[in-house]
Amino acid sequence: MSAARLWQAPVLLLLVAALAVVPLVANGYYLALGVGMLSYIVLATAWALFSGPTRYISLATAAFFGIGAYTMAVLSEAMPVAAVIVVAAVIGVAVALVVGLATLRLRGIFFVIFTFGLAELIRQIVTWYEVKITRTVGRYIFLDIGQEQIYWQLLALAVLVFVVGWLIGRSRLGLALRVIGDDETVARHVAIDTTRAKLVLFAISAAFMSVTGAVMAPRWTYIDPAIAFNPMISFQVVIMALLGGAGKLYGPLLGAVPLVLLFEVINANFPNHFAIVLGVVFIVIVYFLPGGVAGLYDRWRSGTLALPAAAARSHAAPGSAMLQLVRLRKAFGGLVAVNDLDLGVEAGEILGLIGPNGSGKTTALNLISGALKPDSGEILYKGRPIAGLAANRIARLGIARTFQIVRVLEHLSCTENIVAGLAFRPRPAWGDDARRRAEDLLNRVGLAGRGDVPAGDLNYIDQKRLELARALALEPELLLLDEWLAGLNPSELAIGIDLVQSLRDEGLTIIMVEHVMDAIRSLCDRCVVMNTGIKIADGPPSSVLSEPEVVAAYLGGADA
Repeated sequence: MSAARLWQAPVLLLLVAALAVVPLVANGYYLALGVGMLSYIVLATAWALFSGPTRYISLATAAFFGIGAYTMAVLSEAMPVAAVIVVAAVIGVAVALVVGLATLRLRGIFFVIFTFGLAELIRQIVTWYEVKITRTVGRYIFLDIGQEQIYWQLLALAVLVFVVGWLIGRSRLGLALRVIGDDETVARHVAIDTTRAKLVLFAISAAFMSVTGAVMAPRWTYIDPAIAFNPMISFQVVIMALLGGAGKLYGPLLGAVPLVLLFEVINANFPNHFAIVLGVVFIVIVYFLPGGVAGLYDRWRSGTLALPAAAARSHAAPGSAMLQLVRLRKAFGGLVAVNDLDLGVEAGEILGLIGPNGSGKTTALNLISGALKPDSGEILYKGRPIAGLAANRIARLGIARTFQIVRVLEHLSCTENIVAGLAFRPRPAWGDDARRRAEDLLNRVGLAGRGDVPAGDLNYIDQKRLELARALALEPELLLLDEWLAGLNPSELAIGIDLVQSLRDEGLTIIMVEHVMDAIRSLCDRCVVMNTGIKIADGPPSSVLSEPEVVAAYLGGADA
């Protein structure tokens, strides 16, 4: 263990111990300020557990906080406080699971709008219930709980959320969320069950928010829907997390502490200008601190400032059918991209899939890999039907791919890109073993010594190599290469051809979409030619490339 880590744990324990004695020495005002600060630290950190790595901007904090607060208001006289807190967490998780199943397929502004609407929807439901059923506007909470107890409960909750965040950050689940945030399509194609991963973290985040609401409820004595489900809570939490840096575990703390102090000053002296200040802070973050304070520190330090069960696999014998496409069809509106395609690939074979631009080659790979679902037809992989399976399930069966437009995880290092493939395959690798295997794969594709380099800093050719290494990390039996050799100069092309040939020599079956005819002639045992979604030729490269219909398709259509 490094010297830096040896002193970190005792220092953190001393800090927590010092904070724990604050109620013994602070007066009412400063203790109230500490309670508010701790509550926002927990809320912002819980928000960042999910939204930090995935980059999903959630405005549902007020919904879960209000659920916890109202649970305490309703049940506090009938149950012990500890039991009410557990019930609040359970209700928050249940709502998160139901809502998550319906919404976590949304991205961008659609997810933001839905989560904002969720808080308003729950507030309206609670208001209706109070007015129509209980004939009241709000509820009184009569509990003998002082600010000191609330402070200690929030401090314990803050420690817990940091411990949970630390554990998640070092787990396969944490890696899955970071991959999803960088490129969700890539995540599915390295065998990550994206829906499950997002749902688990969303539920964990919601549990902490709901518990915070339950702990804070006795502070108010009286509570109504407007207090519990105040939408300003959601906006403040987002701004705090972004200011500190949602990508780091400690980032939300760096944002919550100064903003709680700032908001306290604004409310005391300029209460009518609070919304304006909030807007100014958000503009400053967007334009000057996109990575937050934590990101600014990282840039300064680096000198740049200016889990699913394993899927069983069967192994195809050489010469047997690895993949069969039977009358496969896919249309986009009136455009038929793949039209009744029949295609077979034998184990150990390199099949070239060629044709003019727009002929349906990449669409065919997308259908095989699960990026698209076919309209009709069958896809049999080692005799098993896989048409319509999710991309992550197909990847775990042994089909890996590269993309026509290179897709690396730009914000992750080269090693982390490859570990993303190692960690979720049927025989997962993790920790030091995964790093060693990642180094071997980097060496294999010509990226030795580049493990710590962010993938976004690589040039185009090196990103292609990294993408291939990530695909190989899945230990595939069938590799789909989508124009992987495109853009290489003659010397790089020769190295690339040798690398692909070595993969076949090791028993890998390969389908390659390619326009580089030298590579097709050198590597492919057989070629399938497509034009306007239809297979027009199938056979050895030497004979297929000389057929008149193939020549006409290339010379008479789009530039090949």
